[in-house]
Amino acid sequence: MAMRRHGGLFLAGVFLLLTSAAHANLPDSFNGWQTTSFQPIPASRLSRFAGDDALVLQEYGFASGQRREYARNNSKLTVTLWQMKDASGSFGLYLFYQESGMEGADGDDAILTSPGRWLARRGLYVVDVRGEGLEREEVAMLLAEVPRLRPTAEFLPLLPDYLPEENLIARSTKFLMGPAAFARLETKVPPAWIGFDLGAEAVLAQYRSRGSRLRFLLVTYATPQLAAKQLRSFQELAAASKPPALGTVYLRRKGSVLGVVLDSPQQAPAEKLLDGIRYGSVVTWNEPAPSPRDNIGNLMLAVFFLAGFMLLIALMGGIFFGGFRVLAKKFLPWAIFDRPEQMEIIRLHLYDK
Repeated sequence: MAMRRHGGLFLAGVFLLLTSAAHANLPDSFNGWQTTSFQPIPASRLSRFAGDDALVLQEYGFASGQRREYARNNSKLTVTLWQMKDASGSFGLYLFYQESGMEGADGDDAILTSPGRWLARRGLYVVDVRGEGLEREEVAMLLAEVPRLRPTAEFLPLLPDYLPEENLIARSTKFLMGPAAFARLETKVPPAWIGFDLGAEAVLAQYRSRGSRLRFLLVTYATPQLAAKQLRSFQELAAASKPPALGTVYLRRKGSVLGVVLDSPQQAPAEKLLDGIRYGSVVTWNEPAPSPRDNIGNLMLAVFFLAGFMLLIALMGGIFFGGFRVLAKKFLPWAIFDRPEQMEIIRLHLYDK
C-alpha cells in the first residue's frame, strides 16, 4: 500500500510539473525591472481588469490572465498577459488591439510597437505592455516563460489571407469572431446582419482609393448555401434600411465567402476590390476506389485458375478410380467390377430379318 501511495504521489507530482511547465508566466524580474504588483485575472474578475473589452475577450475565447507592474529607476510598466483557448482567439485579439502607426519588430514572434506600448503574440497568449523604457531585446526576456505552440498545432484563420493586398492600409485588418468586437469597430452595419450566431467569422480592413478610404468586409460561412442565403438577406436589409445610412453597398459572393464594400464613391474601385478576393473553392468528388475484383483481367485469370483447378481434380479423381479398379481386380478374390450380369448387352439381331 505504501508503494502504491508513493507511486501515486510521484505521478501526481510529474503531472503538476508538466502542467506548470506548459503554463505561461510573466517573470518576477528581468534586466533590472522589478515586480511591484502582481494580480491574477480569473474569468470571474475579467470585467474589473478588461473594462469594456471584457465581452470582446470572451468572444475570442478568454481562458485566464495576469497583470504585473514593473519599475526600474523612474520608469514603470504595466504588463497584461491574456491567455486564449486556441490560436485563432489569440490571433484575433492581437489584430483587435493593433493600431495604425504601430511598427513591426524583427524576430520569430508577432510583435508591434508604438510610443509607450508593445504588443506581442505567441501561441495562445497576447502580451500587452504599457509604459516607457522597454527595449526590444527586453521583450524577449519578458516572453521567456510564455510557451510556443508546435507548428502543427497553431491553426490560424485563413480568412485574412483572402484580402487583396494592393492598397491595403497597414494595421487596419481586424479579425472578428462575435458581435461585441464587430460593434466596437463597425458602427453602420448592425452585427445581427452578419450572422455570428450561425458560426460566421468576419474580417474588416481599410483600403486607399483615389484619395479616399474604403472599408472592406469579408464574412465566411460554413457552406456556400448559407452564404448565398445571407447575401440575399443582406441585400434586402440594406435596401429596407431607413435612412440609408450605409449608402451604396457593393456585394459579391465567392463560394462560402461574402464580400461587402462600404464607403466607395464609385463602382470601379469597389469592383476592383471584389475582384481581388483571393478565395478559390475546391470541389471534391469522392468516387469509390477500384478494387482488384473490379479488374476484368483479374477476373479472367481467376476463371482460368478455377477451370484448371477443376480439371486437376477431375484428372486426380480419374487416376485414383482407375488405379483402385485395377488393384481390386488383381488382388481381390471376387469381382467388384466387370461382373457377367453387369456386362450383358441386349442385342436386337436386326440383320436376321
